[in-house]
Amino acid sequence: MNSIEHQPNKKAVGVLSIGHLISDAYGGFILPIMPLIAIKLGLSLAIVGLLHAISSLASSILQPLFGYVSDMINRRLFIIWGIIFSAIFISLTGLTTNIWTLGTVIFLGSMGVGLFHPQATSYAGHYSGIKINKYMGAFTAFGTIGFALGPFISSILVENFGLQSTVYAIIPGIIILYCLYTMVPKRYIKTDHHPRKEINFAKLFSLKRILFILLFIAVIRSIVVASFDVFMPFLWTKYNISVIFIGTLIGLFSFLGGIASYIGGRLSDTIDRRTIMVISLIPAIPCLLGSLLLLQNLPIISFVLFVLAGFLIMSSTSVNLVIGQTAIPENAGLVSGIIGGFSWGIAGLLLSPIGFLATKYGIATVLTVIAFIPILGAVSTAYIPKEYS
Repeated sequence: MNSIEHQPNKKAVGVLSIGHLISDAYGGFILPIMPLIAIKLGLSLAIVGLLHAISSLASSILQPLFGYVSDMINRRLFIIWGIIFSAIFISLTGLTTNIWTLGTVIFLGSMGVGLFHPQATSYAGHYSGIKINKYMGAFTAFGTIGFALGPFISSILVENFGLQSTVYAIIPGIIILYCLYTMVPKRYIKTDHHPRKEINFAKLFSLKRILFILLFIAVIRSIVVASFDVFMPFLWTKYNISVIFIGTLIGLFSFLGGIASYIGGRLSDTIDRRTIMVISLIPAIPCLLGSLLLLQNLPIISFVLFVLAGFLIMSSTSVNLVIGQTAIPENAGLVSGIIGGFSWGIAGLLLSPIGFLATKYGIATVLTVIAFIPILGAVSTAYIPKEYS
């Protein structure tokens, strides 16, 4: 029996989805409070950029390695320890007193986020059963929504109680840890068709083309989202947009992106997956351009287009993962780590040179160029084999 030809375990998928929300909330937790931490510790922008690279390395670049190991361990170890690491160490960021302790807690906390994702995605895919499109869409959406909630939570805590209050962020981690431990089976049953003891290198190599295409599309999406998430606030600040309103826009961008990811997963039951990707990427281009070009004279329309762009470009996120897991179901953790994690890591590392270019040529100019690159992702969908669409 194929690993997805069974009825879904709704309880397991549900708690894994909530775990995904909390894990990604930790992933976005330090973004709005990093300027305050930098002032407290006297950090330069160069050091802040280095810390971002460290975070990307631990949470995203290493995900394929974590996925590789998790595919060999048919147990939920990485799910449990991922939450433990992120809950403890991310919650300590506001208490750090020097660059070394800050770098350490960011690395270990981000590593927890990276540990959680491949195995949790693999488990969620398995327990989604015959409803994999629907439930994987929900699982992905919860993560995106969590990333939107993280900055809100940290901002509220620090604004009202100071940097030391970040320690309270450990509470949701403890709660979801208990739920994961009690509601997610320790292991799922292997099938004769999809043994999980070894990585199927022969099949991975034979499908290297589709994996490269899926990774390329994911990287394109990640670069666009990360660049606009990080650099648009600087542009808004130039036009005297309030910090609270900026946080709201970034939150809505991610929140509606999460909703769109769920919708995209549902639509893939009836619509060709390649078509969903094209619909996701191409219409986002005029929205991104409009958010830049109309900012000065028609700011309200600019803000609406920015949020709409997030909705569109994130709507095919779960579709990417489903195609990868369908192609190589026995190594779903590794595939999820490559498509869902490594792509964000590459985007994170590229933010440094993108920032350098923005300093030299202007933020608006660089973001205008980046707004066009979804075309490359849309064209690439034509090379995805029809049997996976």
